[in-house]
Amino acid sequence: MQFFDGRNYRINKILLSCIGQWPYQTKRSSSAIIVIIVSLAGTQFVAKVCGLFSIEDIDTFIDSLSPLVVDVGCGIKLITCILKAGEIRALFDQIQSDWQLLIKSTQIKILNNYAQSGRTFTIIYASAFYSALILFMLVPLQPLLFQSSSNNTARPLLHRVEYYIDMDKYYFPILIHGYVTAIVCVSIAIAADTMYVIMIQHVCGLLKIIGQQLENTIKEDSLEVNLKPSIKDDKPYKNIIENIHAHKNALRFASLIEATFSQMFLMLAGFNMLIMSMTGVTAVTNKDKPEEFLRQTTFACALLVHLFFESFQAQSLIDHSAYIHTSLMNLTWYQTSFRTRKILIFMIMKTREPCVLTAGKMFVISMDTFSTIVRTSVSYFTMLRSVQ
Repeated sequence: MQFFDGRNYRINKILLSCIGQWPYQTKRSSSAIIVIIVSLAGTQFVAKVCGLFSIEDIDTFIDSLSPLVVDVGCGIKLITCILKAGEIRALFDQIQSDWQLLIKSTQIKILNNYAQSGRTFTIIYASAFYSALILFMLVPLQPLLFQSSSNNTARPLLHRVEYYIDMDKYYFPILIHGYVTAIVCVSIAIAADTMYVIMIQHVCGLLKIIGQQLENTIKEDSLEVNLKPSIKDDKPYKNIIENIHAHKNALRFASLIEATFSQMFLMLAGFNMLIMSMTGVTAVTNKDKPEEFLRQTTFACALLVHLFFESFQAQSLIDHSAYIHTSLMNLTWYQTSFRTRKILIFMIMKTREPCVLTAGKMFVISMDTFSTIVRTSVSYFTMLRSVQ
């Protein structure tokens, strides 16, 4: 759609279109892209599972298990986007509708600032993950590029796989298959995560607008207060009513985000702990191999960034919703009419609990959750090291 071709959302549109999950692309193109992705990633996943059967060393097994867990996590993101396509389209429709309803230049400026923040987060996130992927993909090429003897040149793969064919004869097709699948999986993760980011930034922008409007509800101090003005002359009352409707709209938007991503967050929280623990063990085990140590460390850092971004955005939503309550508490209510004071009480009660995102209704996603998951990952890392 033309609105999303603008600067703020163009990158997200391209990323989602590449994985067939842009809500406004044709069903035929979306289905074709999904079939290609499932064919590439599915065959690689089966090959990775088959590769586990021939492993006897525990360190090699842990090293080979990590990519499988990553594939499952990316698969969960893609399945979530497919199953929640209706909710995702409704969210994008609401973003466009909110922009069209804005009249004041100050409100447009605020929402534009948050949309630009979403774009900046998207660029940083995508750059970090694609850079980590490049480093991860360079390791198998090192023996091919720096060893001159073709007979003694090692032929490592991106992951341990088993196709039950002549691996030496079909080495390059197998290597390319691994590279293409890695790019596809990372692209799925980036597209889904950055979509979540721009949606959170949008609702934060709405809450910021509401908070500022509440702060400006009473523009001037006066010793004379009309406690029973007519509704027509009661401007603070009208402003509060408008903000109540705007707040309900923002809460509906946040609830739709929760319904879309909640189950995904629950499953990925466990996968994040498991993968970071296993990757840490693999990195320590291969500390005498600089290239492998660098690859695993980069992988672990990418996972940490992924978890941090999701937690940071959820924390931002909590902080902005708390800002509404603070704005209400700082309001000079004693300069308003009786009817305004009554609805202020109800709005204060409504905003007392901040708006949050949860992982399957089991725990709230926040920076506290981020630190808890990291500590738990370190505990699992210590346990895995003890059984080696």
